[in-house]
Amino acid sequence: MTKRRFLLFVALLLATAQPAAETVYLNILHTNDIHGGIAPTSASFINPNFPPMMGGGAYISAYVDQVRERCRESGEHCLMIDAGDIYQGTPVGNYDSGRLVVEWMNFVGYDIMTLGNHDFDDGAENAVELARTADFSVVCCNFLQTETGSIPRPVEPYVIRDVEGVEVAFVGVNTPDTYGLVDPALLEGYLFGNEVQTVRRAMDRAREEGADVVVLVSHLGQPPDPDRYLESVLRSWESDSGYAKEWALNNVELSTVLPGIDVIVSGHIHIGYAEPWINPVNHTIVVQGYANGTGIGHIRLALDTETQTLVGYDLPYGEEYISLFHDEFWPDPAATELIEGFRGLAEAGMDEVVGEAEEEIPRGPAEHPLGRLVADAMAWRTGADVALMNRGGIRAAIPRGPITPRIIYQAIPFQEDLYVLELTGEELVEVLEAGMAGRRRDMEISGVHAVRNQSMPDGQKTEELLVGGEPVHPDSMYELVTTGYLASGNIGYEVMLEHTGRYTGVTLLKAVVEYVREHSPVRADDRMRIIWKDE
Repeated sequence: MTKRRFLLFVALLLATAQPAAETVYLNILHTNDIHGGIAPTSASFINPNFPPMMGGGAYISAYVDQVRERCRESGEHCLMIDAGDIYQGTPVGNYDSGRLVVEWMNFVGYDIMTLGNHDFDDGAENAVELARTADFSVVCCNFLQTETGSIPRPVEPYVIRDVEGVEVAFVGVNTPDTYGLVDPALLEGYLFGNEVQTVRRAMDRAREEGADVVVLVSHLGQPPDPDRYLESVLRSWESDSGYAKEWALNNVELSTVLPGIDVIVSGHIHIGYAEPWINPVNHTIVVQGYANGTGIGHIRLALDTETQTLVGYDLPYGEEYISLFHDEFWPDPAATELIEGFRGLAEAGMDEVVGEAEEEIPRGPAEHPLGRLVADAMAWRTGADVALMNRGGIRAAIPRGPITPRIIYQAIPFQEDLYVLELTGEELVEVLEAGMAGRRRDMEISGVHAVRNQSMPDGQKTEELLVGGEPVHPDSMYELVTTGYLASGNIGYEVMLEHTGRYTGVTLLKAVVEYVREHSPVRADDRMRIIWKDE
């Protein structure tokens, strides 16, 4: 055999000894914004009178088990991920500040989660403790200790999982807006870094460690109108200016300004999508589900073992987000037993009928009927002249029919105490102006009737202000009742910090339950208390 033939023979042997490149599959199952919703819920958006049942932790668990079994049989891979806001919002969720939800997640066998803004509602230390309780990885690259700039253990910026030789990094990020959404005193010693800078740094480090593919587990939110945000970024580039916002970037913006993200598993905005959104600039695949444990997302990623890249995806169920209606899916019996035990602990007395709604009392994007009812209850229970509630603290409508503490809790799930501030008429106007700055629509009010002149500059929008039907006098004294959240100066109400609130010993939930009991049957109040005008 000639030397040339020998070398060709050796080359052939080496070639046949190398494993052939193939496509391997990674199934990503995901939830977001569970908000303690591990018990089933009624789909009143389909039929408010006879709603079908949907979702809950036992149904999520059953779906996960079925997919994992299919993956074992087919040789595919599967990871279960959550994109944050796991517990705040139900009696079970709030019980022991989220530990029951983490216990359920351990039962299901979650693999990875990031932290959402509401996971800090009981403080940063509680969020760290929840991470310690978890049997899975908690990733959040921009949750930092103020003194050191390091991420508090056991939280990590990212984790890397090997999928048959393809190294997949899962980077976590929370909205930096958390600092305006949570009482700053509860975040003392911690901060949330800029989302672009921290994600870029985490991605670079993951790539240095050998990551081939990057999945961002994001609590930044995927809006329903992505083209609007994409166009804003592109316009800024056309003018040779960097893209910046007063608030945190969402996934559309981030995936446009920051190349290299292959997939984003999203939470924070409670809207689910049947199809992934593909960023036309950097080709990032973005998925997001609905909230409150009503279903589960499922996308299957195709990974090429030769190029070690993401080469495609499909949707095994047909749609990316799967609503788990009880007439289509079966629950996991062991998970059902676990969750019912949790409910026994957390929901004592929640199903007592305390009143009746003659019609649905809806919430909305601005001042709305349920907001007026909640504010009226606050003023009635405390005897204050004026009550102020923030729109974001009201999370669900009250349906027509019997009203229970559970229904009220679902509408106002945040465990708020009420405080009374004594203000002059001039100071009361300052508080109301804080709620009118810009084009804000975040005031649910009682005891006040006013005209808001939107054409006037901030601080001068209030006209014809009446309290108790009488014109406000600048030097007269008034009592304002509000939540501890607003009294602490959150969401733009820093003016509240100039006054010391008196703790009433009454919770928001108690005030509304007692108000409904006393005033039943209740109806929706459609009369606006602050009239907008533009001139």
